[in-house]
Amino acid sequence: MTTAGTIREGFACRLCWRITFAVFVLILVVESILLVPSAIRFERLELDRLAERAEGWIEPLLALSGGDADTNALARDLAPLIGRYEIEAIAIYRSDGSLAVAVGQAPPPLRAVGVDGSGRMARVITRNGEGSMINVAWRSRSSGAPMAVARVDSSHVREDLVAYLLRIGGLVALIVLVVTAGTMVVLDRWVLRAVLGLRKSALNAAADPDHADQFAVATRRQDEMGELIVAHNSMLVRVAESKRRDIEMAEERARYLARHQPLTGLPNREALIEYVDFLEYADSPGARPGDSGRCVSLILLNLVQFRALNASFGTTRCDELLKQMAARLRRVAPSRDFIAHLGADRFTVVHDGTRCDVAGVTEIAQTLLRELGANYELGGADVASLTLRIGIGQSAGRTIDGRTLLNEAELALASTAESDGAKYLFFSPDLAAQARDRQRLARDLERAIQQGELFPVLQPKWALRAEGGVRLAGAEALVRWRDPERGLVRPDQFIPIAESTGLIEPIGEFMLRSACRTMRDWNDRFGWSPGIAINLTAQQFADVALPLRLKGALREAGVPAGLLEVEITESAAMKDVVRSAATLRSLHEIGVRVSIDDFGTGYSSLSYLRRFAVDAIKIDKSFVDDIGSDGNADAICDAILRLGQSLGTKVIAEGVETEIQMAFLRQRRCNEVQGYLLGKPVTLDEFEKTYLVTRAAV
Repeated sequence: MTTAGTIREGFACRLCWRITFAVFVLILVVESILLVPSAIRFERLELDRLAERAEGWIEPLLALSGGDADTNALARDLAPLIGRYEIEAIAIYRSDGSLAVAVGQAPPPLRAVGVDGSGRMARVITRNGEGSMINVAWRSRSSGAPMAVARVDSSHVREDLVAYLLRIGGLVALIVLVVTAGTMVVLDRWVLRAVLGLRKSALNAAADPDHADQFAVATRRQDEMGELIVAHNSMLVRVAESKRRDIEMAEERARYLARHQPLTGLPNREALIEYVDFLEYADSPGARPGDSGRCVSLILLNLVQFRALNASFGTTRCDELLKQMAARLRRVAPSRDFIAHLGADRFTVVHDGTRCDVAGVTEIAQTLLRELGANYELGGADVASLTLRIGIGQSAGRTIDGRTLLNEAELALASTAESDGAKYLFFSPDLAAQARDRQRLARDLERAIQQGELFPVLQPKWALRAEGGVRLAGAEALVRWRDPERGLVRPDQFIPIAESTGLIEPIGEFMLRSACRTMRDWNDRFGWSPGIAINLTAQQFADVALPLRLKGALREAGVPAGLLEVEITESAAMKDVVRSAATLRSLHEIGVRVSIDDFGTGYSSLSYLRRFAVDAIKIDKSFVDDIGSDGNADAICDAILRLGQSLGTKVIAEGVETEIQMAFLRQRRCNEVQGYLLGKPVTLDEFEKTYLVTRAAV
């Protein structure tokens, strides 16, 4: 570093300034302490000098006069001294203390200096209050030993003292500056320069800890500061090594996490695809890479009710369930097979064989379903069985591609949910065609919503009269879709697609507002309107804003809330009982009627049903269909009717198509029925002509 740079760094050093100031003040205090007695001594010497000079001029004259012999002559001799040699007044006292001679103005009395007649002193000096005069008293050495007192002007002594102090102070300041500068030079050479170097090194290392060892301080010193610098350099090396280890560990951890699921420790989707792609070039017993005799099977396993379990047991226990499933999968899968966890509820097993052994892969799938599907313990709660499904994709002699096999397994897995009871399916070209059809149907459904191709139909609901016959009790609104190319599309074809793609939300909003507008229109034209029920999917019922949406639609249409009825499935209500109870209370508070649809098909609990604010329960069509032909169906329907009566809840039977069913329900005092026996779903115009005009004309 250059000299100028060193100077600039020194001036910028806060520690240097503090040390300099401390040294300066310390020396200044010490010198000041030493200067005080020196000033006192200087003043005393000056006063003694004045006293000696006054005594030196007066004493010879006293000796010549012979003491008390001739006082007049003595006065004449002393008079010339007044005004000279700083002498202002002279008083000569006899041995008995009486005044013999007084020269000058206001001669000082003997008592002014505290001297009595005994004269027992050599010399006494006293100062007046202002310090401008001193009185000097002494015993004369002349015969008769007279006492002499002289008043001497001492005002210049203070000026001399100030000048003395200035001289000494300047010298002290110079000494202080020299000593301070010397101290700073020594400190800079042996301490501060090293400290500043350490500071700069530490700041640079803190700013770039990954390369902290590059900021080590060079030194050859063998003293304590050298030991400190060596320790500092060693610490920087350890910091840099630690950071490098941390980076390596973080990178290794990142690589691991990028290829594994943290929860189960199994390889993830990317690792799975990479492994399957690698098999294209890996050696296989009995087959060459790309040989048509080689077959890779990707088995994709899905835990169907994972969301329901998550809602029931909580995320912590479900995480434990996934860990147990992963451990069990490691144990039961073939030892040479690759297993992976694709996240949440999906696991895979990759089986590498020399041929597409469908029977062998089927056996693996059945083993997985059996071993992974039962007997789990979650924090004290037993899970007897799990609903699992499997989709299987096989390379079948084609080029082995991980993404293709996984997509095929996904399609096969999705098809198991639509198949009748199948727990596992192999991919086939037909499944791909069906998937394309579903995608095309979803795209067309979105267009249909935008272009208004959906329309509502109404199926009447009838109240059974005690005296016989029926009366119109309301209607259930159902959505229909007439596609320009396909014609009328069945609801069971497009409703599942709407639920899986999120299109059910705009469809539900359309049905709600259509029902409200229809009831308002009928009220305006006929003076009355039957209530209309709309169906809510599980997704719509789970929307926390549902009560506000219903209230807003009713207010916008100007329809009484009591005319609107919402139907939710039993399974949707039981997914989250606490939340469902709160939502149902909110709907009840705004006046909307609520029905539990498909009652008896879910996993309901009567204790939960008591907590729900519902107006009606609907017996599922599957039970009504078998009335009169299946004793169990009769018993179930009878039990549901009795349950509703005991709870004071209206019971509605849907799907009534025969007189036998109607007679059974009437005999057991069912409140309402609906079905093809009494009326099919019809358009709004047909419903109006068939049911409303007649009522209006009566």
